[in-house]
Amino acid sequence: GENVVAKCLLIATGAEYRRLEVEHCNRFEGTGVYYAATPNEAQMCRGSDVVLVGGGNSAGQAAVYLSQNARKVFLLIRGDDLCKSMSSYLAHRIMNTPNIEILRCTEVIGMNGDGHLNSVEILNKTTAEKKTLPTTALFSFIGATPRTDWLPSEIEKDEKHFVRTGIELGDSQHWTLKRQPFLLETSRPGVFAAGDVRSGSVKRVASAVGEGSMAIQFVHEYLKTM
Repeated sequence: GENVVAKCLLIATGAEYRRLEVEHCNRFEGTGVYYAATPNEAQMCRGSDVVLVGGGNSAGQAAVYLSQNARKVFLLIRGDDLCKSMSSYLAHRIMNTPNIEILRCTEVIGMNGDGHLNSVEILNKTTAEKKTLPTTALFSFIGATPRTDWLPSEIEKDEKHFVRTGIELGDSQHWTLKRQPFLLETSRPGVFAAGDVRSGSVKRVASAVGEGSMAIQFVHEYLKTM
């Protein structure tokens, strides 16, 4: 590789969204399998049945959002209790939304379609019952892996390996300045992070673009001190 010397560094390497370990999943990406619930997807699902996989807050928020347009949202979770992995407020809102059906202890085992997804096969791991759900849209919200394995230990990360930023890092053993870190600054002065790679980020394109713009402003502020 090549060594590059710089006064500042902006980490914006993003995250790789985990894919369902189901045959043909990659084939339907963009033609039935999606990793975000934006207004475009919501409009596309108007009046249709959709499948959403995931039990975290991001999955719950997407389910509520899609339910405003979809005829029905099937929410598949691996466990038997939605409240174990999701905030209680959001879980109860989902349970009180008439067109969201929670399928507990359930996973996707197959996908079907000719060029575009038209159905998914599911398995209830408790009863061993298999079903086929007709749908043209499956949303996967099973987490993401940040691209941070190349970073040194001086750049602190959270328990899921996303880059930590902000004033709480002022007490870090790696922070060497008297001032507090900027909002998007890491535990190493002059090193910033923005977008999906950052701990606590919203994991949306619009948010990542906004954070990138903010980070550049902080870079200019940092360079003024040099």
